[in-house]
Amino acid sequence: MRSLFILLCLIVAGKLLSAQESYPNCTNPKKIKIPLVSNNDDVDQIYYQEADEYTYWYQLLAEDDCILTYKITSIEETDDYELLIYKHQEKSFCNALIKNSVKPISISKEGALRFKKGENYFFNVVYLNGNGCGHNLSLKTGENKLNIKAIQNECVEEVMAEIVEEELEEEELAEELVEVETKVEEVIEKPKVVEPVVEVVEDNKIIGWVINSKTKQTIDATVHIVAYNNIPSQQIFANAENGFELDTDIDEKIIASIIKLGYKTFYDTIVVNSDSLTIQLEPIDVGEKLIMNKVYFHPNTFVLKEESKKELNKLLDFMLENKEYFFEIQGHTNGNRVVKKTKRYGHLGEDWNFKGTSKKLSKLRAEKIKTYLIKNGVHESQLQTVGYGGDKMIVKKPKNMSQAMKNIRVEVIVIQ
Repeated sequence: MRSLFILLCLIVAGKLLSAQESYPNCTNPKKIKIPLVSNNDDVDQIYYQEADEYTYWYQLLAEDDCILTYKITSIEETDDYELLIYKHQEKSFCNALIKNSVKPISISKEGALRFKKGENYFFNVVYLNGNGCGHNLSLKTGENKLNIKAIQNECVEEVMAEIVEEELEEEELAEELVEVETKVEEVIEKPKVVEPVVEVVEDNKIIGWVINSKTKQTIDATVHIVAYNNIPSQQIFANAENGFELDTDIDEKIIASIIKLGYKTFYDTIVVNSDSLTIQLEPIDVGEKLIMNKVYFHPNTFVLKEESKKELNKLLDFMLENKEYFFEIQGHTNGNRVVKKTKRYGHLGEDWNFKGTSKKLSKLRAEKIKTYLIKNGVHESQLQTVGYGGDKMIVKKPKNMSQAMKNIRVEVIVIQ
């Protein structure tokens, strides 16, 4: 079995050398300085390259004498990985590996090594069997530690889903905290201040509207009033039917901003010279695109998550406000690969049990969004779909989850 591990490493190393890529391999491993200089409970998330299917390399460089303890585990219980450790001081480690002139000093998933200043060790994590989700590597010197989560392409959507869940929970907690703080402020008794009674003049009531600059129709929008009349900034919802109201004097200057999906950001100073004002929003032009970063699917399926509805409804509003536009809905994935069925979805329907190429999956996801929009009032003739899979990745060779997540997206292009 040991010779099989070594043979596998040699084959893969040879392929990587010929490819001359920049991802971590025996020619360009992920470098870690030893001893570790910080005690960090956070996880450093790195990402396997698509071509780096069977192996991942680390180079540990000793800057002082120390004892290193290490351990690798699988991200998924069904996966199996092995760790081969090499000690090599010369620059031509990969050549020595291919020529079989260097042998692993250890094949063990956990243990301890005594480093001397100036020594180099190479850790080679070899994938043996399972789904190939990736591995965890834990390192410790003294009281300091480093935790690495190396994710393979097969599992990138699974991990992304976990990250999204955490982010949504943080947003909910932040919203709850704001609500609690507001209620506390309301409960605390404030000193009573006797203010002079000022009769409100009806003429001071200003009615405002937000208008689509192309259709000249009033639209819904949230208007952020940055400053006016020494009153702190506030957000006011402008309704397409009733607009919004402000209490201000004629000739008052107002700084306002509006950010609305599908429209160019508005930020300007407005001089009120009548009892009404209009703010014109300019929709995006033909050829421009909307990147839907908050449209989520269950991993490796074309089933929309419930939390996607908020973002999709913003897209829906834009399309209903611009019925003369025609759109292309594009699905994108992180690389091109064969997607396997997820076992835990086995009892569910066809949408949950997809098997096929990433390109086909991205097309089905675009179709799913199209169906949602049509059900909610968008005319079918306005929409077309395409699945690009990993042909148009934003980050060609992602090195971490943040970069990989940018590739998994939906884009909507105005085509006419």
